[in-house]
Amino acid sequence: MRRTTALSLVPAAAALSLVLASSAAGSPTPFAPVLLAAGPAHVASDTVGGGFRRVTFSPDGDGRDDVVTIRVRTTPGEQLALRLNPDSRNPTLLPLPPARGRTTTVRWNGLQSGGTRYPTGSYVLRVCDPRTGACSRDAVLAHLRLISLYARTAVGVSAGEDVPVNVDTDHAGKVTLDLVPSDDVDGVGIGATRVGNGESLYRVPDVPHGGVWLLRAQAGPDVTHFPLVVHQPDWSLDDPPPHTALVVYPYLTWRAYDMFDGNRNGQVDSWYAHPRTPVVPLYGPFEPPAKDPSGEGLPPNPQSQSAFAEWLAVHRLTAQHVTDVELGRLPASVLAKYAEVVFAGHTEYYEDATYAKVMRYRDDGGHLYFLQGNSFYGQAQIVGDHVWRRSYRYRTPTRSDFALAVNGFRTCCWPHSIRPLYSLAPGAVEALPWAFAGTDLKDGDPFGLADGEVDTVDPALSPPGTVVLATATVPPFTPKNPESPNAWLGSRPIPYEPSWKKPQQIDIAYARTGRGEVFSWGNTGFMKTVRYGDLGLPASERDALDRVALNVWEHFAR
Repeated sequence: MRRTTALSLVPAAAALSLVLASSAAGSPTPFAPVLLAAGPAHVASDTVGGGFRRVTFSPDGDGRDDVVTIRVRTTPGEQLALRLNPDSRNPTLLPLPPARGRTTTVRWNGLQSGGTRYPTGSYVLRVCDPRTGACSRDAVLAHLRLISLYARTAVGVSAGEDVPVNVDTDHAGKVTLDLVPSDDVDGVGIGATRVGNGESLYRVPDVPHGGVWLLRAQAGPDVTHFPLVVHQPDWSLDDPPPHTALVVYPYLTWRAYDMFDGNRNGQVDSWYAHPRTPVVPLYGPFEPPAKDPSGEGLPPNPQSQSAFAEWLAVHRLTAQHVTDVELGRLPASVLAKYAEVVFAGHTEYYEDATYAKVMRYRDDGGHLYFLQGNSFYGQAQIVGDHVWRRSYRYRTPTRSDFALAVNGFRTCCWPHSIRPLYSLAPGAVEALPWAFAGTDLKDGDPFGLADGEVDTVDPALSPPGTVVLATATVPPFTPKNPESPNAWLGSRPIPYEPSWKKPQQIDIAYARTGRGEVFSWGNTGFMKTVRYGDLGLPASERDALDRVALNVWEHFAR
């Protein structure tokens, strides 16, 4: 176990210090601090270029690489501050004592004001004069890393399979790898093994059930994770038992929303940070956008994933589990053997061939069950080890999220003071009696809370005969960052009116189309509202939603 030092226990502001060198005589002339050097810099990614001096540090108190040091040339008496900018996010200005010499060393220990360290990731640092706003022209790109971990796979894995993994840490000893369920991050792991720094193989242990499991790396008190979709044990992916559900997890969307900066250029690799170069890496660690480091290595929206895993366990539902990348590679003849395809996560991005395959499956009699919202919204393509976004919010009469998933994305990201509540539409219970069996629900009753990204029905784009089961209204609001949004074709922007300017009706919907059926909850937070009472829904309402969700699963799997 690593030794804890006093440095790791003090607040960030107190730990920031100046080591003052000799001061030259004469009257100071104000100018921007000039960056001279930075450390520690001794790993492969620590190369100078692009206006950055790159360093890698690990604030774990073991006496190795615990702090970033930056040497600057400045004016004696000048007020200084450290400008801390997490990749592609808003900066923070941390105060420093005035300089008393021409050469000054600034130290940053990676701790937040409460003493908690910042999460793993890259941080752009500049030394500034806060009175004039003048900052050093060059910057330090500080990569905070205790342990980073990823498995080089974009598809599901099976028990007994050797999976290539990559561990990166300055920990002196071995790192322990094991698997934990996604709904029990701190639980007892299985399949523990010890590996060294760098690349190795991890043999997937026998798991009690399929689903999302978390590959966990531990070195003393330091922990990180990586999600692995594990196939249902003892089941053939190509020849499932009758009435089997195929659960699909959105690996492509996980990658699009990740805050990883693999090339250390000071900008996260997500195409949201650089939409005119719409490419993200297919492989790499997951780095969260949150300030809390406890969820490191988890995919975006881990609470929804945990809620779904709990829901499966409570109802003892067994299914086969794959990623969306794997779904795209399944032969149509194999997909046809599954009674239903369940999109358990936020499947925002899709490959063109996958869209066409799922559409054929549905029209030939398959069942599609969307447990979240904003599905099949942006077209992407895997090219080598990268994913390119080909279009976004670009809809045609024959190709759209509405055409496949019945409803399509409408709005998101409203203030917490807004609580859009669904109510059952007239005729909903009569139209789908099997969905409401075992409940006392009737038309007009409350039917859940919209949380996250939400969908609506479009009469021009949704399949003919689509049934709106419940509706809510999101009123106009002003988002935190009211930028002018764009649709995209490759790197070409197409402006559109943002949805937050007007009231928006949102829907839960069902359709019988072709020979198949589709049910969409149209809400990325749906399963959280069912499983967790902290979102404010009464227990009786959550029980009713739970029963309807189970009824749909069982009806589609019959």
